[in-house]
Amino acid sequence: MIQTVLGPVEPAQLGRTSTNEHLLADSRHLRRPLRGGEWWDGDVRPENLGDLRWNWLASADNLHLDSADVAVDELARAHADGLRAVVEATSVGMGPDPSRLPDIARRAGMHVVAAFGSYIDKTLPESWKQQSDDDMRAVFSRALSESIPGSTVRAGLLGLMGTSADITLAEERALRAAGSAAAEAGCAVSIRLDAAARRGPEVAALLASEGLDPRRILFCNIDKVMDAAYVHDIVDTGAVVEFAFGSENYFADGARDATDGERIAFLLALCEARPEARITLSSSVWTKGQLARHGGMGYGHVVRRVVPVLERAGVPSSRLERMLVTEPAELLDRG
Repeated sequence: MIQTVLGPVEPAQLGRTSTNEHLLADSRHLRRPLRGGEWWDGDVRPENLGDLRWNWLASADNLHLDSADVAVDELARAHADGLRAVVEATSVGMGPDPSRLPDIARRAGMHVVAAFGSYIDKTLPESWKQQSDDDMRAVFSRALSESIPGSTVRAGLLGLMGTSADITLAEERALRAAGSAAAEAGCAVSIRLDAAARRGPEVAALLASEGLDPRRILFCNIDKVMDAAYVHDIVDTGAVVEFAFGSENYFADGARDATDGERIAFLLALCEARPEARITLSSSVWTKGQLARHGGMGYGHVVRRVVPVLERAGVPSSRLERMLVTEPAELLDRG
């Protein structure tokens, strides 16, 4: 059984799935000045796209996904491209709004699986960090068995759990609480790793020490680190790794996303080196500029554009089916 925001569905009903998306989110607290140090009030419109792509975190408007109507329209576009399900992974610290997800899923005709978790330390409210270990674990357990705080929506997994380059005490406590609660519930945990560190195997071991099966661990946005030996080490733990396509932007001097061409080459090499690697795919939309209406690739980018490239590169249809359908369903299936 897979828990969606509209209730449980059988794994065979899920279809092609993106395992890390954001439909409603507020990350304006992550805003940065332009490269020259000045602040910018530009919003997301065509004449600003050059400045925006050169300074992706500079626009407060870009960092706020606040319209259910827009989410419905964007998901409907992706559905027309063949996408059938998304994991909505907006966690505490990213401005989640789970109460509006059922209406979005119903209107878009898309399966939506809600995650519940806590993001990186610097985004977390003090009230979250001041919880006891037992209270934190209880919140995670209730999200999985009853509902996510502030809503009637039941979580289908825990995440997106944030980790900094140096994992903080608050992050470690949350990881342990989530690992324990997920192990008891038989569900998955999704993780955001900091690209400045190489802590994937360490995080997998920490979650396993709380009783979580490594096969229930999803490391999202693994394409942030084009380090083959490191990614192989993560894959060898038994965890799932996710490649996120469609964002090719700059964050600061010398700090940029990989290109989709680089991601595809790295993914193909991983499939060659580790034929049994467990892989999922996403667009990891978390900003307005990634939406199709604003010139972005949208939620359907993987099925519309990336999959045909992988097919032409010789990836067997059975392998693509594993990435898009089988692995997400096995990851999300709680039995």
